[in-house]
Amino acid sequence: MANGLWNKALRVDLSNESVYPQAIEEDLSKALIGGAGLGAYYLMKEVPASCAPLDAGNLIMFTTGPFQTSKLPGSAKFSIVTRSPLTNGFLDTAAGATFGHNLKKSGYDLIIVKGSSPQPVYLHVSQGEARIIPAADLWGQDTMETTRILKERHPKAAIAAIGPAGEQTVASACIYIDAFSAAGRGGAGAVMGSKRLKAVVVEGTAPPVAAEPDLLVQLEKRYRKSIGEVAAGLREGGTMGGLLPGAIGGNLPVKNWSVDGWEGPAAKLGLDSYNALLKPKLHPCAFCPVACHRSSDTDMPSGWHYTGPAPEYETVALLGSSCLIDDLEQVVRLNDFCNRAGIDTITAGSCAAFAMEVLEKGHGKGHAPSYPFGWGNSEGVLEFLREMVAQTGFGGLFSRGIREAQKSFAPESIDYACHVKGMDIPGHDPRVYYNLGLSYATGNRGACHMRAYSQIATMGALLPEVGIDKAPAHDTLEDAGHVVKIYQDFTAYYNACVLCQFMIWGGFGLQDMVDCGNAITGWNLSVDQTIQAGDRIFTLQRMLNNRYGITGKDDTLPKRFFEPSSKGGRAGKAPLGLYEEMKKLYVERGWDTAGLPLTQKIAALGLDKLLAE
Repeated sequence: MANGLWNKALRVDLSNESVYPQAIEEDLSKALIGGAGLGAYYLMKEVPASCAPLDAGNLIMFTTGPFQTSKLPGSAKFSIVTRSPLTNGFLDTAAGATFGHNLKKSGYDLIIVKGSSPQPVYLHVSQGEARIIPAADLWGQDTMETTRILKERHPKAAIAAIGPAGEQTVASACIYIDAFSAAGRGGAGAVMGSKRLKAVVVEGTAPPVAAEPDLLVQLEKRYRKSIGEVAAGLREGGTMGGLLPGAIGGNLPVKNWSVDGWEGPAAKLGLDSYNALLKPKLHPCAFCPVACHRSSDTDMPSGWHYTGPAPEYETVALLGSSCLIDDLEQVVRLNDFCNRAGIDTITAGSCAAFAMEVLEKGHGKGHAPSYPFGWGNSEGVLEFLREMVAQTGFGGLFSRGIREAQKSFAPESIDYACHVKGMDIPGHDPRVYYNLGLSYATGNRGACHMRAYSQIATMGALLPEVGIDKAPAHDTLEDAGHVVKIYQDFTAYYNACVLCQFMIWGGFGLQDMVDCGNAITGWNLSVDQTIQAGDRIFTLQRMLNNRYGITGKDDTLPKRFFEPSSKGGRAGKAPLGLYEEMKKLYVERGWDTAGLPLTQKIAALGLDKLLAE
């Protein structure tokens, strides 16, 4: 029966240069949907605790879900799944552009890569065929140049490429997609580099057939129109529309999360300044009416002509305000370096701001840069990032991430090393959205505002189908355990489908997802069954982390986020009852006091039988 799936994976072993297809049972896909769900399954089955993230035995998977069969808004998203060298645990990292659709049209639902090549290579997949191709000429090239060269060779293909940071296995190395979208967080680029896999190139002509193709076409047209209308504000402002309001409301990271306010300098980075400087143009992913991405081709005040992706909110927040850099051109330069080198801009800015505070407080224990470096010094940050990529000097201390770097400094510095499980805090403050702190602390990939997205409940993005029909206050932990649990399950399902979560801001809710998913797969899942699938996926990912030694002891927030501000939008606010509410979340999730899923919970979700097969 047509179900929008090929029911097939491409297996690649770079150690012996083998490629072959493998069937996927439909029952497995129905239980775990796809994307980050299926990826977690293969990690659980094949990557034991003894296999480190950069070992040849680790898997890296390029995954789609049922939605990549469609032209629905948000369906350009796809997931890359691996064991993270930054957190040492489960990682799924998503990107857009055209890669997800191209992969689905190539004849496979996912690509599973293991092993390590003795020399640099890239993988080319087209129409069910796959080749491992020498890439010595690409090794050392940045992500943009690599993409340009491969696009000349394969004009109809989508490209996922690493830069020098990935080649050097820097723990924050990302994977750059089609030269404008990044699978940014957690170091998947380092895993590619450890395998000497410079790029994955995919192309194809047709996706598998949906269960109800005529209905699907109607749904595609309906939601392209409705999402475009409802999300008009996001389309107009992109993610940068939130920067100045974030400064006013206390959400923006300033001086490594230690300062509230900064509205005047933030205005120099905000949307009006951004539009005036970059003259950005919409750069949508395939079939998306929201178009949150921007590109720029303009002369800067210094005379530098910039062509490339315009920075997003997270980049400007972490590399700009968190480092007290209010010169937008300099933030663009830092962003361009990170994009080309292939490192996550959130981690880059977080590490730089933490390093500045270490030096300011005299906690360096003899470690210091040989160049001017401190708050507001963009040239110093650029040199710091160059060292991080090259793994030399002061910046090189951060090549394994902020958690490992902190061990080189005074013990007191742990209080302001802003990460969870090694994953740096993104540009959203849990002192503003209290339930976000619970999401960060218990997240399967560490601090991530998108892997529960519970803060959106306080903004009115509700899930009435499963009982979340009233927006909780942003500064309360009352019932936060229940809210976070539901949104964790919801986003786990989302990231298995795979779909861009910004569609929520276009009014695309849970029932809409269920209706579209059923038109694609013909599985006729109910809302409750889809939420249960999300619960199953989230629990499986938690079990993976438990295998890798990550348990309840790691469900913490840095001390800094329990320190209220004396002024500004978050004056007097902090999620002080977080750990008491976390106990309630553990109970609702079916975990014991150590944060381990109970045997009866695993059985109730059918994971015991699924993993025994």
